[in-house]
Amino acid sequence: MTSRRIGLVCPYSLAVPGGVQNHVLGLAGHLTARGHHVEVFAPGSVEPARLAAFGLRGDQLTDAGRTVGIPYNGSVAPVNFGPLSLLRVHRWLRRGRFDLVHVHEPLTPSVAGWALVAARVPVVATFHTATPRSRTMGVAGALLRRTVDRIDAGIAVSATARQVVVQHLGRDARILPNGFRRADFGPRPAARRPGGPRIAFLGRLDEPRKGLEVLLGALPRLRTAHPGLEVVVAGQGHRPLPAWVQAPGRIDDPARAELLGSVDLFVAPHVARESFGIVLVEAMASGAAVVASDLPPFVDLLSGPERLGYQFAAGDADALAEAVLLALDEDRSELVRRARHATRRYDWTRVGAEVEAVYQDVLTGPRSPGPWTGIDPATVAEARWRLRLAARRGVGAPQAAALRLAARALLDQAAGAVDAEQPDRTPAADAADASAGDGRGSAPTPGRGRRAVRGHRSRRVSTAAGRTR
Repeated sequence: MTSRRIGLVCPYSLAVPGGVQNHVLGLAGHLTARGHHVEVFAPGSVEPARLAAFGLRGDQLTDAGRTVGIPYNGSVAPVNFGPLSLLRVHRWLRRGRFDLVHVHEPLTPSVAGWALVAARVPVVATFHTATPRSRTMGVAGALLRRTVDRIDAGIAVSATARQVVVQHLGRDARILPNGFRRADFGPRPAARRPGGPRIAFLGRLDEPRKGLEVLLGALPRLRTAHPGLEVVVAGQGHRPLPAWVQAPGRIDDPARAELLGSVDLFVAPHVARESFGIVLVEAMASGAAVVASDLPPFVDLLSGPERLGYQFAAGDADALAEAVLLALDEDRSELVRRARHATRRYDWTRVGAEVEAVYQDVLTGPRSPGPWTGIDPATVAEARWRLRLAARRGVGAPQAAALRLAARALLDQAAGAVDAEQPDRTPAADAADASAGDGRGSAPTPGRGRRAVRGHRSRRVSTAAGRTR
């Protein structure tokens, strides 16, 4: 792809670390290294050292202004929205003279939505959200549908995020996962401490969806079985913890890599509203065995031709304890090796090449106002009907789960037919595979529908294993 002027828009404050923020900065760094002119528009500022770690300069960022917190996706999102924000977006777009604008989370009432309205060049949109039921999203979705035709290509970071796009917008999006810089993560033997096993949790302490309460409920049983157990709970927020649990508070990116490289197990007890789980990928790349709840995106990450981690029923402290004890009691060396190898698929050399291929398609191909993936709109409409019905049934209802699985199967089957007619491999992606040392079958590839439908999980504890892709 020839050098282009690319504008990236992040709705959330860059001053607050988060998955979407890191994704945008990581993508900006990758595109800059590839020779593109890249600018980022987002609320907040970034410390120079952190910016340099992403390979970016201060003049590549434009601060969108002060933020306010709004309830969104089970959290409080720091966003900027209002007439002044729209004026700032217009100024940034005029000055940037971009060939393409890439907005993230356009469903949020934020500068991302304003950029979508104001852009007069091709627009790519990435959807990160995993909230099937949300009043905020419902309002934003109704407004966005008036301008949805401005989006030339839609990307979802997972099958879960894709379903949200289908449900709220009636469009399909191709699946490209979150990326990370794999070289930043790895085992840190020097940081490991002698004694009992060491496990870690990362996430906001006061955010219920992160599932810290589930982990705390499992600790008495775990400490009885392993008296020397060391537990690190890292993240911002306040929550009373046992005196023996280490709580360093919010940690920066280097400290996160150091922590993940020093633990035996990383525990992800999340109970809802996760669309991907990049921290699981970071833990796997760091040499930690992952024990995660069975939320669909986590199942997708840890499933493959071979076992990549341990899973348990979300919200069940006893099941979490069983999974951790199983992981501690068996030889994990081969599992850790496989999991580390699988993370090559998520390195920016691979994911970035696939994003660039989307840009190339948008900039050089004919514009076709459809569901963004070539799937028959009638198929997307049927899947949307099933997903909306599932949302009305309630997230935990068995009927809702069956409806979501049926919608996913419908989309996957249709996407598979499109893939058969027009292969999605590109020279850029093939080159990225080669540079990462990643054989085509070495790691799961969340792509345009090549996912088998997962059957019902009847066990409370499982090892993520054997699913055909």
